[in-house]
Amino acid sequence: MLRLFARAVRRAGLPIAYSQGYNPRPKLWLMLPKPLGVSCRDDLLLVELGDNCAPEALAARLAQTLPAGIKLRSSFRLNRGRVPQPASAAYTLELSEQDADKAAVKIPALLDSSCLPVQRLSKRNAKSQEVNIRPYLSRMRLDLAELSFTLACGPAGSAKPAEVLALLDLDNPPNRAKLVRSEVTYTPVQAEQGQLKINDQEDLWPKTHPAAKE
Repeated sequence: MLRLFARAVRRAGLPIAYSQGYNPRPKLWLMLPKPLGVSCRDDLLLVELGDNCAPEALAARLAQTLPAGIKLRSSFRLNRGRVPQPASAAYTLELSEQDADKAAVKIPALLDSSCLPVQRLSKRNAKSQEVNIRPYLSRMRLDLAELSFTLACGPAGSAKPAEVLALLDLDNPPNRAKLVRSEVTYTPVQAEQGQLKINDQEDLWPKTHPAAKE
C-alpha cells in the first residue's frame, strides 16, 4: 500500500521531501499498516513536503492519480513534530450461519476471561512465547451474522486480528479474506487550525485528514 501511494505521489508531481544518503526515499508513512490480506476503510497517510503548499490543492492532484477503489476523504497540514498515533482499530467480519452460531457460544467466555493467551514467535530468537491479548481486546459483539471487535494499539503493543479469530475458532482463509478494518482512532493532535479530536464521536475528521478507504 505504501508503494502504491509513493507511485501516486510521483505521478501527481507533488513536491515531496526525500531522505538523505545514497538511496533517497520519499518521506511518507502509513500510521497503522494494515495486516496482510485485510481490507481497509480507514487509513492515515502522512506526507512530508519540500514546499509550503495548500493541502486541499495537493489532495486534489493526488486523488486524480489513485487507482480505482482508493478514495481520498480529506487532508490537512500538521504542525511540525505533532504526529497522530493510533489508539485503536475496529474490525468487522460477515460470518456464515455456522460460524455465527459458533461465535455466539464463544464470545461471552472470551469477554469474561481476564487472560487470553496466544503464542507468538519472538523476533529476536524465533522462539515461541506466550502473550496475553485480553488487555488489547476492548470490544466485541455479534449482530446477527456480523462480528465486530476493537483492538487497542499503542506503545505497549496490540493484538493481531488473526489471533482474535483463532480464539473464536474462525481463523481460516475465507474469513481472513472477508475481514475489514473499518475504523482507526488516533490520539488528538495540534493542527494549524487548532486541536483536532481525531475520530471522536462528535468530530470524525471534519474536512481534514488524508485518509484513504479501500
